[in-house]
Amino acid sequence: MNQLAENLVQELEVRSVPRKADWWNRYMKGEIRFVGTGIPEIRKLLMEMNQSEGLDHLPMNRQVSLVNGLMRSDLAEHKLAAILYIQLFWLGKQKNSFLLSIISDWFDDRYIYDWNTTDWISVKVLAPLVDSGDRKVLWTLKKWNRNPYLWKARASLVPFAASKRVSEHSKDIERFSDFLIRREERFAKTAVGWVMREYSKVNEDFVLSFLSKHVKHTTWEVKRNALKYYRKKLRNP
Repeated sequence: MNQLAENLVQELEVRSVPRKADWWNRYMKGEIRFVGTGIPEIRKLLMEMNQSEGLDHLPMNRQVSLVNGLMRSDLAEHKLAAILYIQLFWLGKQKNSFLLSIISDWFDDRYIYDWNTTDWISVKVLAPLVDSGDRKVLWTLKKWNRNPYLWKARASLVPFAASKRVSEHSKDIERFSDFLIRREERFAKTAVGWVMREYSKVNEDFVLSFLSKHVKHTTWEVKRNALKYYRKKLRNP
């Protein structure tokens, strides 16, 4: 890590809450370790450092070194700091292709290896890229969808769950889900359930049809998530 990353990491430790770390470490069952610093505190720290150090005005090679150093760490909050850095200082300012290239490398280098980090980067960074209307983003996610590495493949679909324009993406959602639901890994399938749950708000028939078509590959967990709002509506007509 460079000196800026070291300073940030030290401050994250100072602001950590051991009780929160214990809860997350139990919840994640050892998939990744936590120090116990919440997202609001991480965001606040980045904004404070930006005021004092001018992070977003540093040469790009120093900024890239900072976020890469954070993502290489074994601790969840360090990875989250890298994700929030991109959200706060790069989204809408740097080219989408540049951001996707960095994130793709993180998956390929196995710096991202758990659902928590995968889903945060999907929600905080990839979903806004999907909403940007840049078809090259969707083309890139299409390639990720077929990637043998579980977490990169999951990240091709999860962003649609947080998309503000989800109704525009039925074809991509169907195509990406069709591939992931056939994979054996639990977290490939749960990505489908999560996205279908959100898409059911705009098109229930689409979701019901998809589940019916893929019943052989669909677990109870996927159905529970995908049908959450549909079942709630049936209970409370």
